[in-house]
This record gives sequence, C-alpha cells and structure tokens, in this order.
Amino acid sequence: MADKKTIYVIDTDVLVRIRARKDSTEIYAALVKMAEKGELKTVRQVFDELESHGSAFKALSNHKAKFLVPLKDQYCEGVQKLIEELGNKAQYLWEQTGGKNPDPADPWLIAVATHYGYTVVTNESQISQTRIPAACKIEGIGCKCISGPHFLVEAAIVTEIKPEHISVAAFFAEGS
Repeated sequence: MADKKTIYVIDTDVLVRIRARKDSTEIYAALVKMAEKGELKTVRQVFDELESHGSAFKALSNHKAKFLVPLKDQYCEGVQKLIEELGNKAQYLWEQTGGKNPDPADPWLIAVATHYGYTVVTNESQISQTRIPAACKIEGIGCKCISGPHFLVEAAIVTEIKPEHISVAAFFAEGS
C-alpha cells in the first residue's frame, strides 16, 4: 500500500512571514504549485485576513481559487460539527481577535484539517495553551499541527535550516 500524500492547510501568519525572506518569490511560486496539485489548501477566511498584508496578498491573490477548500467541503456537516466543538472547547480561537473578526480563520483551519485528515501549518506558539496548536491537541480534534519552517522543509521548498532558526520552546516541548 502506498503512503498517503500529506495535504497541508496553511494559516495566514505563515503566508505573511514568507515575504520577509530573500527567496520569497520562489517560495510563493512553490506554494502555488503545491496548491495546483491539491497538496496545499486554505480556507476563505485566510484570504480575507491576507488582504491587509500587501505583498503577501499580491503574490497569492491571482491564485486564490487554487488554494481554497471548495465551499461544499469547508461548510459540510462534519466541519460544522467540529466548529461547534471548537466553540465549546477552544473559545479562545475567537477571543484572540478582540471581537474585531467574528469569523476568524483559526477554527476553520482546525475543523477542516481534522475532518479531512490534513496537517495544519501555523507559526503560532506550539506551547501556548490558547493558540492553534493547543486546539489541535484537544480530545476529539487531534489533528497534526506543524510550524511554517517545519512545513517548508518537509515539503522540500527550503532545504537549509540554520541552528539559530530552531525555536528553543518548540524543541523542548517535543514529547510533552
């Protein structure tokens, strides 16, 4: 039996942080290719958030349709039930916006990833108790969640990580 190909669902913060790299143009092009192959997706709310981030939005906006989880898949009954569960067990995902955004991307990313068996990609703290990675670990949710750098290496988009790029907090949180 062949290994199932990993499909990633990516958060706004990763897409935005890429623009600071010297090789951002090449990385964005690689992300578009992954999206074309169906290996990288995101939810509508991520593109809504991305609009206020100039060059990142400009690099990806013409390819939006390639990235988006289809409406019927994002708003299906299974995902809706997970959104409700996250609302009960991880209210902090909505509270982080300070009420400014009643429909933030974070719960949708987690619900879609959980329902379809995707891997969430976010730069949010792996050790915070009130961020995406914590919500991914909730019983009944339990989806895989990795950092942007981890994703870029795992997807072979970036082939070199310097030791100084490693997060001490993430390193020592391994296995906890």
